[in-house]
Amino acid sequence: MDSWMINLLLFSDKRRDFLLLLKDGPKNIDVIVDELKVPRNSLLPQIKKLKEKGLIVRDGDDCRLTILGNIIVRKLQPLVDAALVLDIDEYFWVSRKLDTLPSCFLGRVGELKGCCLVEPEPEHVFDLIPEIVSAFREPSRAMMLFSYFHPLLPSFFLNVAKKGIEFPLILNRGVFERFLTDFRDEGEEILKHENVNVFVLEDNALEVPSVVAISESTLILGLLNKWERADRQYVVSCKPCAVKWGEELFSFYKERARKVTSLEEPGLCDPIPPESAQK
Repeated sequence: MDSWMINLLLFSDKRRDFLLLLKDGPKNIDVIVDELKVPRNSLLPQIKKLKEKGLIVRDGDDCRLTILGNIIVRKLQPLVDAALVLDIDEYFWVSRKLDTLPSCFLGRVGELKGCCLVEPEPEHVFDLIPEIVSAFREPSRAMMLFSYFHPLLPSFFLNVAKKGIEFPLILNRGVFERFLTDFRDEGEEILKHENVNVFVLEDNALEVPSVVAISESTLILGLLNKWERADRQYVVSCKPCAVKWGEELFSFYKERARKVTSLEEPGLCDPIPPESAQK
């Protein structure tokens, strides 16, 4: 892309937002002015520049994208969405171990638009994630992946299982080992519920987020920090596109996990390297 195009699109919020508003079809300038909340006189020079570069057609007060404009906007929208997601907290993303996300999902991070960053208040620092407890209080569906352990997780999983909803649950080998050694009764009780399917990720080389929890309307995503610790900062989004992104990420790991139907299955009690259990 020539430098003039980069300047045209990225160095003016008005031009960028104007083009994005046209991606769904022609719009009247007065409607655009209302949506962008900018003075008409300040928008007209930007419209002129976009028209001169062949990105839009103006017919009176109606504007629409040209074929070239459509091509540009289709590429521009994901870039803008990704920038908005990464802008929620610069330090958070810089300090994350981002390779715990598969590259195909990291490249779609813009689908998490509308998300926010949450961190428990000091009085809840030793509690289970309040947002997860709230999201799964009365869910119509639930999907969860955990690669770190919390002592309240067994009872929480059991409470969700008792609701009778379909509940696929993925654990890494380290977390599942804690069930085998310290919470065996709860693990056996969870497996008794026909609505629950438990899967174990046995490949210690597979990078995994600390948390992926999805209800019918909420995605909660936890990523390890660069020191490979779960530090209780989470990305939360209630946007349908983010929930769908989370469902597909969950399916990615489910396809690579082993289904568990009994704690007595061969191989489940074999020792594992201590570094695979993420705290």
